[in-house]
Amino acid sequence: MKTALGDVKVVEYGNLIGAPYCSKLMADLGAEVIKVEKPGEGDVARSRQPFLNDIPGIEHSGLFLYLNANKLGVTLNLEKPAGREIFKRLIKDADILVENTECGELDELGLGYDDLKQLNPALVMTSMTVFGQTGPYRHFKGNDFIAGHMSGHSYIMPRFASSAELPPLMEKTQIAFLWAITAAVATMMALHWQRRTGVGQQVDASALEAAIQPGQFSVMFWPYARKIVTRETRNTVGLQQFVKCKDGQVFFHCSEQNHWQSLVKVMGNPEWAHDDRFKTSISRGDNREALEELVTRWTMDHTKAELFQMAAEYGFPMAPVNSVADVMANQQLKERDFFVEWEHPVAGKLTYPGAPARLSRTPWAIHRPAPLLGQHNEEIYCKRLGYSQEELTSMYQAGII
Repeated sequence: MKTALGDVKVVEYGNLIGAPYCSKLMADLGAEVIKVEKPGEGDVARSRQPFLNDIPGIEHSGLFLYLNANKLGVTLNLEKPAGREIFKRLIKDADILVENTECGELDELGLGYDDLKQLNPALVMTSMTVFGQTGPYRHFKGNDFIAGHMSGHSYIMPRFASSAELPPLMEKTQIAFLWAITAAVATMMALHWQRRTGVGQQVDASALEAAIQPGQFSVMFWPYARKIVTRETRNTVGLQQFVKCKDGQVFFHCSEQNHWQSLVKVMGNPEWAHDDRFKTSISRGDNREALEELVTRWTMDHTKAELFQMAAEYGFPMAPVNSVADVMANQQLKERDFFVEWEHPVAGKLTYPGAPARLSRTPWAIHRPAPLLGQHNEEIYCKRLGYSQEELTSMYQAGII
C-alpha cells in the first residue's frame, strides 16, 4: 500500500515531546525517520513516566514508546568529531532534519543550518526552540510549560473560575503537542517548496508563539477593545458554561435561541425558563449565576450519559466533561478504531492513541514499535553507510556510538 510520505527521509535529533512528535507525524504517514540518540542514555523521554509495571527503564517509558513508533533508532555522540562526521553523512541523504536543541548548540558543533545546507542545499531543517532563533530571549533556557505561561494562555485558565485568587492552571503537554503539530505543518510547507524548487530552508518553530495560537480570541480583545480577558471573564451570552450533574460535569453551549428552546423543552418547559431574565442570549449571559443554579437543579437528577443522549435527541450542543477512562470507553472512538494496539519487544502489547487525521488513499499505520536504544546501528551504519563490523565495534568502544 502506498504511503503519503513514503519517499521522504527524515533525521530526528530530539528529546521529550516537541521534535519526537513532530517527526512521528511524518513517520506514521510513511516517512523514514532515523532517530539519533546519545549513547548510553538516549532520549530524555526514556526516563519519564509512566513506566511499564512502575519499573523505570530505558525501554519502559510509555511516553517514549508512543512518541517514537515507526522510527529507526541509532546512537551517536555529536560531541566527538567522528560522531559529527557520521551525522553529516546522514544529513547528506535526508530531506528533513528535525531538532529541538538549544538555540546555537548545533552551530557551535559545526552542524547549524548554514553548515548543513552546504552539504545538502535541499535540506529542510526544522529547529524547535522555546523562544525561536532570533530575539533577545533566543538563548534563554525554557520548556513548553514556561512558554504556556508566558504566552498568556494560563492567565485565562481555569476558564470561568469563581475567583481571581485561584492559581492559574496549565496542562504542560498540551503546548508541547501543539508546538509539534505547528512545526510539522510548517515542515510540510517547506518540503512542498523543496520539491518544486530543489531548495531547502530552515523552519524556525517557537513554542512561545505556538502557545499563543489557542488564545487568539482572547488576544484580539486587547487591540480591539483594550480589554484583558481573565479566568473570571464569562461569556457575554448564555447558556454557555459548565454545570454539575449526578456523576460529574457537562458543558452547555446553548447561546443560539433554537438551542435554548430545545433545552427548555427537554427540561419539561419549566415556568422559570420564560422569565424575562432568560429571554435572549444576552440576558441569559447577564444572569448566568441565577441560570446556572436553576439548570443545575435539573442536571443533578441525571448522569453525563443521560444528558448527552438528550442533547443528541433534542438537538442542542452539550458535552460531557470526560476523564481519560471515559474517553477510552467512548463508543464513537471504538467504532472508528481510534485506539490501536502494537507490540514492543520489551514492553509487550499496549494500547495507544491512533491517527489524528485519516487519509483515504494513503492511510496512517504503525509499521514498527519504538526502537530499542541503538537498535538500528548496524543497519544504518554498516548496511547503508558502509562501515565494517570492526569499525562499528571500535566506534562503540570509543564512545562515538
